[in-house]
Amino acid sequence: MKRLKLKGIDKFLEKIPTFSGKKIIILPIYCILVFILSLIIQIYFDIFPTIIPVEGVLGYFIIAFPVLGVTLMGSIAIFLVYQMWYHRDRLKAKYGQLSYQKIFLAGFGGVVIIFSIVINNLIPFYQWDLNFWSQFPFSIFITPLTSYLTPISLLLGYIRFFLGGFFCILGVIMMFRSIETFGIDYMTVTYLYFPEESELQDHKIYSVLRHPTYSGIILLCLGGMIIQLTLYSITFFVILYIGMYIHIHFVEEKELINRFGDSYKEYRKKVPAFLVHMKDWGLFLKFIVGRE
Repeated sequence: MKRLKLKGIDKFLEKIPTFSGKKIIILPIYCILVFILSLIIQIYFDIFPTIIPVEGVLGYFIIAFPVLGVTLMGSIAIFLVYQMWYHRDRLKAKYGQLSYQKIFLAGFGGVVIIFSIVINNLIPFYQWDLNFWSQFPFSIFITPLTSYLTPISLLLGYIRFFLGGFFCILGVIMMFRSIETFGIDYMTVTYLYFPEESELQDHKIYSVLRHPTYSGIILLCLGGMIIQLTLYSITFFVILYIGMYIHIHFVEEKELINRFGDSYKEYRKKVPAFLVHMKDWGLFLKFIVGRE
């Protein structure tokens, strides 16, 4: 039986020879550890208001800790991913063919932290101490907004879970389809260090979406936000969205503008980065189901 193999995996592994053979197990272990550590830090910030009992004005500061946790880890994630661009020329000059291997773990760590932020947005941390969070004004931040529409709150709750679940599933499928379509080597920005080995990606999805993989992450986080639909979950989503937009706009697309000039600037004006226009959902869904 022919063994299934991810597209582009050979090219990716070729650029990280130190991790060849059985040593490749180091990579998933590293990602799992980074994910767990990042999630623990965020959870600690989430439950900090219940660990340190405070009163008065200080209490209003303490309830900002869940937002501070997401902001901190989001900043670290963007910083780590940025290192792959920032150090590229220096590493290529010093290490040549081994340059990508010297830095890719930083990028992987940043992406893993972003995923941990997405998962954290799905965790109802306030359930661990309802006595605390049920107090005013703390309850305002963890109460689903649909609960304020009392006559139809139950119906809206079902709609919230259904719609949120739909976007979560859509996001996961989008990420898998991106890997399947473009390959591991493109998803791990291998060709940022070896542009001469890359091929032009001329796919229909790029006519409606500039960054399909990042779109999957945004959709997954959007689904988590909708499922919770609290002031906290909305804030978490906005922080992640802004952080990813800043990185894309000022780092990744700056590289593309340098490479393709004004044509990419025009393309950026016409095609959205993460969320597809309603008129283009037909092509988007065809990509999702593999019928483009």
